[in-house]
Amino acid sequence: SHELRTPLAVIEAESSLVLQKERPPSDYRQSLETISQEATQMSSLIEQLLTLARADSGKEQWNFTEVNLGKLISNLSGDVEILCQEKGLACQLGETPDLVVKGDEARLRGLFMNLLDNAIRYTPPPGTVSVSLSREGQMVMVTIEDTGVGIPAEDIPFIFDRFYRVDKARSRAEGGTGLGLAICKHIAEAHEGKIEVRSQVGAGSTFSVWLPLQSP
Repeated sequence: SHELRTPLAVIEAESSLVLQKERPPSDYRQSLETISQEATQMSSLIEQLLTLARADSGKEQWNFTEVNLGKLISNLSGDVEILCQEKGLACQLGETPDLVVKGDEARLRGLFMNLLDNAIRYTPPPGTVSVSLSREGQMVMVTIEDTGVGIPAEDIPFIFDRFYRVDKARSRAEGGTGLGLAICKHIAEAHEGKIEVRSQVGAGSTFSVWLPLQSP
């Protein structure tokens, strides 16, 4: 309720302020942009809450098929490269061999895009975001690495908890809800996999997602 209350309060305040008297068109535009941003934030939060509510109730619908992770990551790299260029970051695509897992392709795409979006968000320019794929025994490991701000050691045990934010003020300003990593963890575990992180403040973070390799 607190997370929803904040953007709603901003919308109410902006609406009341702009309706108090006649204003120039530029003021109306600025207020509408603020309201739109907060509405988008609320919409994202509600969608994430619904995802977790379905997970808690066991009513999620999954579409498990054979997914070529190499092709999935390669396809995502195009979007990631554009986002990196917009922020002045370098995007590095490592090895992406044809390794197949049994999974829900849409959910896996969301998992990796969420991690890549976080890497871009918390990496100041000029920095680097890289993604690669490898086989480790009977597991496939997707590695997403950045040269960003890093995560303090005392926060690492909690970053996959719901609503946990390392820097609450900065995350709020940048649009974070504190639910993205919790959803990533849920998706990985639903695929009988896991997600791990290594990080150092000022030196960046490395997220590794492990998924069972599909048997021949």
